[in-house]
Amino acid sequence: MPNATKIKWAAAILMPIGIWLIPAGEVFTFEMRSFLAATVFVLSLAAFELLPNLLVGLLLPVMYVISGAAPVDIALSIWSGNFMVFMIIGGMVFANVLDESGLLNRIVLWAGTRCKGSFTKLLFALLVAGLFVMFVTFTNAWMVTLVLCYGVVKALHLENTKEGILIMVVGQIVSTAALNLVYNPLIPAFWGAGVRMAVPDFQMHAWELPVYNLPLTVIQFIILFVFIRLYKPAKMLKGGQEYFDAEYVKLGAFTGKEKKAAALAVLLFAYILTQPLHKLDSNYGFILIPMLAFLPGINIATKKRSLDNVNAGFIIFIASCMGIGTVGGAVGIGPAISTYVTPFLQGCPKPVFLFLCIIFGIIMNILMTPSAMQGMFPGPLAALGTGLGISYPLLPFIAMFFSNDMVLFPYENAYLLVLFGFGVMSMKEFMKYNIIKMGITLVLFWVLVIPWWYLMGVI
Repeated sequence: MPNATKIKWAAAILMPIGIWLIPAGEVFTFEMRSFLAATVFVLSLAAFELLPNLLVGLLLPVMYVISGAAPVDIALSIWSGNFMVFMIIGGMVFANVLDESGLLNRIVLWAGTRCKGSFTKLLFALLVAGLFVMFVTFTNAWMVTLVLCYGVVKALHLENTKEGILIMVVGQIVSTAALNLVYNPLIPAFWGAGVRMAVPDFQMHAWELPVYNLPLTVIQFIILFVFIRLYKPAKMLKGGQEYFDAEYVKLGAFTGKEKKAAALAVLLFAYILTQPLHKLDSNYGFILIPMLAFLPGINIATKKRSLDNVNAGFIIFIASCMGIGTVGGAVGIGPAISTYVTPFLQGCPKPVFLFLCIIFGIIMNILMTPSAMQGMFPGPLAALGTGLGISYPLLPFIAMFFSNDMVLFPYENAYLLVLFGFGVMSMKEFMKYNIIKMGITLVLFWVLVIPWWYLMGVI
């Protein structure tokens, strides 16, 4: 065994032992200690790539039960509490269906002809198109954008390459950062209800989030530009402009399979866009519509190419990691940290307080889900912010929620679990580019966001 691997195993074993040696009491309960020790141990195995993701996914809920952190129904609640896991599977199947039909290949070749063979232009085209799709669907099309980005990687055979990673960086920006930029009708209910605990007459308007976070839009383009300079991808796509022009001509007219695949994609978009009318869960669309591809009369997908290629190991890993927030909430880790951390934020200068809200969010993101954060922290942070003289009471939580896109591990955000689950990059590469992305965002928060908020008069 290489020395580096020995060090990783030692760290994975010693860190949870160190947590377990901390005495349990009324504040740091036995269940909290068990939760933290089990989570640190199992995620270390994934982060250091000591065990395959399938085994890590199987181990995590078992460790929660064995260690006494949670009963079986809580440890496995992600499988029974909602359809998120089924939606993820459906999304992966749909990506394979679009690929098998030939539609993704046509889209990529067409984009190549429009971008004159330039890989940089392709990246920015995907970013603009993805943000537009998130805007018109009120952020409900995040899975569609991830599927599109993965389809581009697959069609160009860029798995485990720096070019493939850059395309998925665009997917992450679109699916997660856009939540801070685009209005979602659920946000006033989620965030506004919390703020009204501290400011009873607070009302949130649709224009506020995109206007107050306008600099964050600029930051996403800067981040992509910086990553292009850091990763130094090929300037031209394989074959250049001549290749794309020639290959696109070879495709000829749309085939019957491509037309049917396009119709299914339009149907999925229509389902997402009309969700406020039909009131059905958006997840259902990703579960039911891919199944249509296998029906008689449509029949554009096969078991071998569209089903057998779904990575079951990643599905189990994703599902188990999504349960971390549920178990953390059940053991009371969020309220405990909130109670003992928020007092340290009192009395700060307003810009420092808002920056510390982001740091607090980064820490909490490791221990609980973004949904749990949205339910728990808008009220306490609004109370602290208004006490410091911040005029817009939701601003501290807006700052905190920037951390939704500032992660270390894929499990911290369900969208990023899906992105990682496509298998385009290793855990090492995922952590590497997200640490860089986090640093860029924190610096630009001071340079662009804070001055903008002063200019808008919300600080």
